[in-house]
Amino acid sequence: YDLTRLREDVELMKHLGTSAYRLSFAWSRILPSGSGAVNQRGVQHYRKVLDILRAGGIEPFVTLFHFDLPSQLESEGGWLSSRTVDYFVDYADLCFREFGLLVQEWATINEAHTIATAGYLYGVAAPGRCSNRSLCSQGDGRSEPYLAAHNLLLAHARAVKLYREKYQSQQHGRITMVISGDHTEPWSSSPEDSAAAERRQEFQIGWFADPLFFGDYPQSMR
Repeated sequence: YDLTRLREDVELMKHLGTSAYRLSFAWSRILPSGSGAVNQRGVQHYRKVLDILRAGGIEPFVTLFHFDLPSQLESEGGWLSSRTVDYFVDYADLCFREFGLLVQEWATINEAHTIATAGYLYGVAAPGRCSNRSLCSQGDGRSEPYLAAHNLLLAHARAVKLYREKYQSQQHGRITMVISGDHTEPWSSSPEDSAAAERRQEFQIGWFADPLFFGDYPQSMR
């Protein structure tokens, strides 16, 4: 963020009566290698951003991960590796500790479905993996989207558990996950088309919402 321009934008938001602003932290700006040494300039930058928003009466809604995995972690397997789950929890812990008094509304991960499918099934987003060798040099769309999605869910669950047990009682914030999905309607009123529309919803929204609310994947995905 250009802080000068941000201050001007906050004034415009105040003029419009805006009360909230959603932003995402860049993991690599805070932890350039994904773990280890902290970039204090990055921490200070985001603290200034949050201060500017709060001074203008704007509530920040902060997302911790929005598609931009540090390259070092990608080279170690990215979201196909369970180690990335551990790294994410450490990164979340750092953010809760550094910014928790300035943030009341947290989102762990933005659109995990998009990460899993665009990144590991279709290959049209980072890290660009798929089974189509005319498009992707590597990847397996039959298994990798499900493995990446599972690790994303574990990362969310562990970060939420950490926040609730270690920070929430002092910081009084809330934490969630951004779930995305397309609207689906049956082609006709037939039971088969109705079931197909429901199944598509389960493979989009249910893929991530069901584990959060019910503790397991939709039956159609098991």
